[in-house]
Amino acid sequence: MAMQTPLELFLHELSDMYDAEKRIAQTLPILANESTDQQLKDAYQQHEAETQHHIQNLDQCFQELGKQPSSTTCYAIAGLKQEHDAFLKEQPTPEILSLFNLGCAAKTEAYEIVSYKGLVEKAAAMGYNKCAQLLQENLGQEEEMARRIEQFAQRLSKTKVTSQQKSSG
Repeated sequence: MAMQTPLELFLHELSDMYDAEKRIAQTLPILANESTDQQLKDAYQQHEAETQHHIQNLDQCFQELGKQPSSTTCYAIAGLKQEHDAFLKEQPTPEILSLFNLGCAAKTEAYEIVSYKGLVEKAAAMGYNKCAQLLQENLGQEEEMARRIEQFAQRLSKTKVTSQQKSSG
């Protein structure tokens, strides 16, 4: 059946984010376990709890609409997980893996932020104010996590470059 209405598009994109958040919830404990930095490990664990809340907010949106999530695959997040798994075959040092994971986390947050912005706009335009509010809450937490990821990446990159310069100099 052809997609024909803004509501059908909204439901498709909502289902995409539902799948994305579930995939992310499964991946965050792996990233935490692979992290060499305790503060970053804690941030991943905190964001895992937030991600579970995001899933609940998405569930509430579907309930508000009287719909169920479709079995949509979020290929963007699935692709990032494949990228992670392929990178592991390169046998990176734990520090390099942490830096790589931060890059993947930044890409994930960027995808989520853009997706939630679009969902908030669509929900508001269609008059689904409760959904818009729930999605805005998710968006705010994703934006905060993106800022934290950027700070971790700057700090860990600086630390790694400085230690590498000392060992080669």
